[in-house]
Amino acid sequence: MGSPDKDLALLMILAGPTGTGKSTLCSSMTGKYDRIQRVVTSTTRSPREGEINGKDYFFFSEEEFDKKLGDDAFYEHAKVHAHRYGTLKSEIQDKLAHNIDLIMNIDVQGVAAFQREAEKDALLKQRVVTIFLMPPSLDEIERRLIGRGKEDRAAMDRRLESARVEMPLWDTYDFCLISGTKDEDFSKVEGIWKSEKLRVARLK
Repeated sequence: MGSPDKDLALLMILAGPTGTGKSTLCSSMTGKYDRIQRVVTSTTRSPREGEINGKDYFFFSEEEFDKKLGDDAFYEHAKVHAHRYGTLKSEIQDKLAHNIDLIMNIDVQGVAAFQREAEKDALLKQRVVTIFLMPPSLDEIERRLIGRGKEDRAAMDRRLESARVEMPLWDTYDFCLISGTKDEDFSKVEGIWKSEKLRVARLK
C-alpha cells in the first residue's frame, strides 16, 4: 500500500492519426518539466547525421535485435518499411524505478501491445496512461499535411487511410482528446499527467 504523499512516476503513451502533434506534445512536456524524459526506443536502421546512440535511439544490428527478441527484452516491437523498431523493457523499468516520469508516442499497434503487457506486468499496469489524440476531422488532417508540404499526394492518401483505420480505436484508451491548438492540447496532457499521479487506485 502506498500513501497520498507518494510521488508516482508514470509512463504516458500518446497515439493517434498523423497530424495531431504527438511529437510536439512530447517535446513540450519534456521541455517544461525536467523530471519527464522521452522514452528512447530501439531501431535497426542506421543513425542519421547527428543522431546519438542512447539519446535519439538505441541502434541495433539485425542480429542484436534478434537476440533482444529472444530474450523477451521488448514491451513492443514492429517492422516499419525496411527496419524494425522496439521499446526496451529495461529503458522503462529502470527509469520508473528511479522515479522518472516518461512520455512517448507510438502507433496504435504499439499501444495495443503495451496494453496486453500491462495485464501481466504489475509495474506497467500501475504506471501506464494511454492518451489518444483525435483529429477534429479527416479534412483537418489533410489540411495539416498539405501545410507541412513534405509529402506527395500518394503518401498523404496513405496517411489519411491509416487515420480512417485508427480513429475508431479511441475508446480503447484511458483518455481521448480532440486535437485543437498546440497550447490547448498541451494544457490537457499536462492536466492528465498531474491528476493521474494523484489517482488513489495507483497508490494502492
